[in-house]
Formats: sequence, structure tokens, C-alpha cells
Amino acid sequence: MAEVTGVADEKDGSITVGEVKYVKESDLLAIKGSRDSLQDKLTAAEALGVKVTEADTKVAVANQERLKAEAKVESLTEEIKTHTGTTEQLKQLQAELVTAQEAGKSSATELLELRRTFIVSNYKVPPDTVKDKDLAGLAVFEEALKAVIGAHGGNYAFGGGGGGAGSLEGKTPHELAKMWYEQQKK
Repeated sequence: MAEVTGVADEKDGSITVGEVKYVKESDLLAIKGSRDSLQDKLTAAEALGVKVTEADTKVAVANQERLKAEAKVESLTEEIKTHTGTTEQLKQLQAELVTAQEAGKSSATELLELRRTFIVSNYKVPPDTVKDKDLAGLAVFEEALKAVIGAHGGNYAFGGGGGGAGSLEGKTPHELAKMWYEQQKK
């Protein structure tokens, strides 16, 4: 019968017999626990990605409706300007114009609220931060957030580390951009 020899490693407590390495069961359980934790985080991140995609789709649909309403307003305005028809036709076109303008305002308001909701949920900022901003202001604010914390949140958004960054609550886009610039200089 052949003699089996092995080598014990005192650093990590493993034993090697031939080409096979045996490790402690506690080490294997720790690795498995770590893997399960990472899997849970991955699942949560995928769920957040789905929510972001759904919100982007809603924003795109609302934007398309707004653009259609604006195009209708323009065409009706041009038709009223060049129309040589009867007074009744003119009144009908003016009524359609008013309806189209109201639809455009409604779509624009819906788009603005969807954009605010998207920024609040995606970047975890307080709703009061974006409640008074228009579409242009929201676009600038979102770009500043992307510059500071990334496109889909990061350690800053969850109160984590990252060079001593504090909470983002109450910060203006200018202050956020300034924080990002200071981080880049380091």
C-alpha cells in the first residue's frame, strides 16, 4: 500500500494532500454567505433597473403626447391665420385650438411631474428639492446629480462614504457640481 503524505499550511489552516486542498468548513460557509449577500444586492439592483426603465418609458410617452399637442396647436394656429372660410369655421377652429392648448398644458404638467418623480426615486433626493423646478431646471439638476453621484445612485445617495461627502439634502445643483469638482481635484 502506498503512503499518502500531505502538507499543512499554518497560515490559513488548510491541508494539501497531493493536488487536493482541504479547507476549514467555517471558511467555506463564510464564502457562501458572502455570495448570497452579493446575489441579494444584484437582485435588488436589477429590480431598480426595471423601475428606472419603466419610469423612462412613461416620461418618453408623456413627452411624445406633449409634442403631438404642440404640433396640433401650431397647425391650428397657422390654419386660423390663413383661413378665409366662414365665421362658423373660424369659431370651430378656435375651439379646437383652445382644446389642443389645454391638452398641451396637461401633457406638459404630467411630463414635469413624471420627471420630478423619476429624479426623486432614482437619486433619493427629497421631493422639496425639485418641487419648484421647471423642465430645464430639472435637466440641469439631474446632470449635476449624475456628475456627483453617478447615473443610478451611489454611495453618496445612500449616506455612504466617498471622501467625506455629506448628505445631499438641500443642496443646489451648483453646490452639487462644486462638490464633484472638489472631489476631482484630489
